[in-house]
Amino acid sequence: MYRQRRIIPLCILAAMALVLSCGDDESPQGPGDDPTPSTLAADAGLNNSVSGWWTMCPDDDFSEYSLYRSTTSDISSDPPASPVKTASSASDTTFTDAGLEWGETYYYALRTLNTGGNSAWSNEVQVVMPDSGGCLYLSCYQVQGQQASSPYEGQEVTVTALVSSGGGELYGSYTVLADAGGGPWTGLVLFGDSAAAIARGDSILVTGTVSEYYGLTELTYLNSVEILSSGHTLPSPAALTTAQVNDEQYEGVVVSVSSAVVVSAGQYSYEINDGSGSCYLGNRGDYSEPSVGDTIDVQGPLFYEFDEWRIQPRDNNDISISGGGGGGDVHTCYEIQGQQASSPYEGQTVSVTGVVVVAGGEYYSSSAAYAVIMDAGGGPWAGLTLFGSDVSSLNRGDSVTVTGEIQEYYGFTELAYPTSVLVHTTGNPIPDPEPVTTADAGQEQWESVLLMLTNATVTEDDLGYGEWAVDDGSGDIRIDDLGDYSYTPVIGDTFSQIVGVLWYSFDVFKLEPRDDSDLILE
Repeated sequence: MYRQRRIIPLCILAAMALVLSCGDDESPQGPGDDPTPSTLAADAGLNNSVSGWWTMCPDDDFSEYSLYRSTTSDISSDPPASPVKTASSASDTTFTDAGLEWGETYYYALRTLNTGGNSAWSNEVQVVMPDSGGCLYLSCYQVQGQQASSPYEGQEVTVTALVSSGGGELYGSYTVLADAGGGPWTGLVLFGDSAAAIARGDSILVTGTVSEYYGLTELTYLNSVEILSSGHTLPSPAALTTAQVNDEQYEGVVVSVSSAVVVSAGQYSYEINDGSGSCYLGNRGDYSEPSVGDTIDVQGPLFYEFDEWRIQPRDNNDISISGGGGGGDVHTCYEIQGQQASSPYEGQTVSVTGVVVVAGGEYYSSSAAYAVIMDAGGGPWAGLTLFGSDVSSLNRGDSVTVTGEIQEYYGFTELAYPTSVLVHTTGNPIPDPEPVTTADAGQEQWESVLLMLTNATVTEDDLGYGEWAVDDGSGDIRIDDLGDYSYTPVIGDTFSQIVGVLWYSFDVFKLEPRDDSDLILE
């Protein structure tokens, strides 16, 4: 399509230069003063971009320019804003901000800093991006279509965006794009050798065919790749839990997770878990790979392959590795329970990861302390009791890896006398209690799992050793007093809710409320 070029007469350029003059150049600010504020101008350009310039600061103590973009006005009052450019040369006064969204309104402001630490803000500029309408160029967000399969599948499209992973950074002729604004649905994977020359931070225009490769939205059969400009600041990684990573909206987006434990190692990926649930670490990048049991902070573009969501670190700058909680594989509670009465790991020293649902010391013990952990996803077979003095400092919501021997203590599966207790993160949400009837509560699959009874009435008030019984009409279950609660059983009292971990002792299953908040009378 022929596009007429806009030619600006020299007289207009001269007038603009006069209008945009940075104050009185003959009287720049002196030491100790705020810097002379620049005047900023910007306009929407082609290819989802904004171009602009500002007047040069004449002060002798000039230090730095910082340009910011936001979708909220009044940037100088500190709303959420993204850095666009930082420059330490007073004469570096132009910018191009690429990969923006069609139809969006953006605000720009420039902060000038001097060597005395003082700063001054420019005027704020509003730029309204045109609606794409019949435009030839799409963003990653538009290609993704906010759904699992792209609405452009099978079509040839042209996309403009920033490069978040360049040629050669990921094995297999893969590169990755990102819209400048960041956020969900703003990433796109490219596949093809013709993109090998692009580098991280480039703004590009690329034409190819949208395909769904086993569930991964890609732009393939690339027949045109044009580098528009380079050196752009990329969006910050989306900070997520490992459970949140498993979400279509982050496909192709650079994501990050913190304090995740390497649970197991496969041929092409690692399972990692921060206590919220597992995701995977891919091996397409060139980085130092962790060992099972290590704790890692990691970031990288998110791929979907072999039915796994995999973070792909691009290099060693994307991963930080610290020591783990024990040798060999790190197991889940579900694996330790083995879906049977006695654990298949009985007598073995193992490492287990989980979230603390009963803090150390919340249950009475005449010797060492009890604590209980669960897999973040909950469900049957998802709990494990820990026993030993080293668990006494654990708190609810701690994400931990614990190493010790699996024992069957009179039929009750425990990890006893831990040799290592590693707390990765604190304050994590704990699994919701599993709703069960009083008749169904006393089953092996619920051992050490947090359960919830509803509409249960006290049928026995003294079964000895602090035990009593309730029934919701389906059959009795015993309630014990390892926890610290003040309620005294009275036959006929009805509870709208009773929460506790299922215990097994003296050949009987029983529920162990933790405190008064677990016992709610009608």
